[in-house]
Amino acid sequence: MEKQGYLSEIFSSFQGEGGTVPGSCFGKKQIFLRFAGCNVANKEFGTSGCFFCDTPNSQDFKLKHYQYEKKPSSQDFTIANNPIKIQELIKIIKNLITNDLHSMSFTGGEPMCQLEFLLEIGISLKKNGINFPLYLETNATVLPNKVELAQIKELFNYCCCDIKDRSSQAAEFNLWEKLVRKELEFIRTMTSVNVLTFTKIIVTSHTKIKDIDWIAHELSNIRYQDGNHIGLAIQPVYLEQKELKKKFSISNEKLNQIFYRAAKYLPPENISLSIQAHKFLNLL
Repeated sequence: MEKQGYLSEIFSSFQGEGGTVPGSCFGKKQIFLRFAGCNVANKEFGTSGCFFCDTPNSQDFKLKHYQYEKKPSSQDFTIANNPIKIQELIKIIKNLITNDLHSMSFTGGEPMCQLEFLLEIGISLKKNGINFPLYLETNATVLPNKVELAQIKELFNYCCCDIKDRSSQAAEFNLWEKLVRKELEFIRTMTSVNVLTFTKIIVTSHTKIKDIDWIAHELSNIRYQDGNHIGLAIQPVYLEQKELKKKFSISNEKLNQIFYRAAKYLPPENISLSIQAHKFLNLL
């Protein structure tokens, strides 16, 4: 039986996050496959997820519809019914390929929550001669087994892993450390098989320097097989709602303090500022 799964969006745009650390595809043209469903938003760690989530419409695992572009980067969407079959997806992807396409981004929601479907898409792309690099963006809380990890290693070139700051509200207070330790384990797993991986943390006015200290120290102990450090992209929260902006927007002074503390443990070349460039440019 042909594999099928639940998506939210399929479109072509520029990767707007990640800064300049190894593993980032910042500024590159990508086709985005946005998966439906997020385990963190569905109370795995006791809350309804990150307060700054910019894709809340993708949090439902059984989303009734997905939308896709017929013309690359047009932002003109057609609505279709979930679940989507892989051959339908391949047709849509073929129609979005342009000569400036760098890679394909698997994002969410949380793509690892539909891991079997995710891997089957990767395999089908290769079978259909669509050989662009694959980029996985994940909250890093769904750990693959050994067989799944071997498949991820063969299919994916890049991986962006979240580290959820305590102020993100992704976890209840007593579960936050458990969340981060799970993310660290995922990052360690990906680097162990040499998938080019970096981690991204969204910071706010409520971010605690002591938490950055702990996270950066833990990241400094994660190395590739050649001894190189993992990259850390530090991203100031982007908010549109006036009250949230007033409460959580980070000052230049606080942002610099975070960078100084991260650099206590990680080399400067492994630390980067990240912004949601697509938001500032009104891109998808």
